[in-house]
Amino acid sequence: MNPSSLLLLRRRRLRLPPDRWMLALLAVVLCITALGHAPPASAAGTRLVTIGGAVTETVFALGAGSQVVAVDTSSTYPDAAQQRPKVGYARTLAAEGILAMRPDVVLAAAHAGPETVFTQLAAAGIEVIRVADPRSPDQALQMIDQLAEVLGRPDAGAQLRSRLQQQLDRLGATAFPAERGLVVMGGQGGQLLVAGQTTAADAMLGLVGLPNAAAALPGYRPVGDEGLLTMTPTIVIVPDHALAALGGLEGLRSRPALVGLDGSRFIVMESLLLLGMGPRLGEAVQSLAAAITRTQP
Repeated sequence: MNPSSLLLLRRRRLRLPPDRWMLALLAVVLCITALGHAPPASAAGTRLVTIGGAVTETVFALGAGSQVVAVDTSSTYPDAAQQRPKVGYARTLAAEGILAMRPDVVLAAAHAGPETVFTQLAAAGIEVIRVADPRSPDQALQMIDQLAEVLGRPDAGAQLRSRLQQQLDRLGATAFPAERGLVVMGGQGGQLLVAGQTTAADAMLGLVGLPNAAAALPGYRPVGDEGLLTMTPTIVIVPDHALAALGGLEGLRSRPALVGLDGSRFIVMESLLLLGMGPRLGEAVQSLAAAITRTQP
């Protein structure tokens, strides 16, 4: 006898109100769904949804891109990832959009959320694997190791790890102690959102030896013109996704606290390259260091 028939039979015996029986039926369906076992991420044909730009980039770099059926909107690299259906922005997800992609496994960056979405996915029998957000070269290598293990691609993981390690080892010593860099993430309500301590942007500045003008602030914080004046940045770095909210470079350069900076002191970088700390970290450090060097008198 199927669960629905069994519940109807018991309903006749116990004469529970209709709304109670609907709740009971829903509970049975959820239990049956949760008892199903999704195939592991390493299994051939497993359908993956990847959330977080660095996670998606690493999965593709490991050769598992063909298993990815959808990504979030921050997954902008490689080009093949941009062709996948989108399930929303990593920080404001909804379970319905992900479930519609019929994934077996969801690989999600630690910053993705809200957490209730992942609880709902797990209740529906979907395996959810969280991946720590890298904030250093060592953590970028650890992310590669974790995803290579999850995907059952140890050889590809070893090769990718070795390539990144070699790139990092070849980086020349760079230092710009006389400069003060400011990473501007966006703008709203007359204020700029800047990157302070414990952010990927702050870590990138540290890797090229550029002091962070916003180092006194924790995380990402909005700052008005008075606060910007006390920071005295000499170089302003902007991820390309933030340009629209800032009114372009012209809008940013018109801020009273920044109007004195020469146009060459503003650097625009691909957002994921600057902030992702993924497999292209070595390239990112080289690119940022070269851009800063070009600003020097």
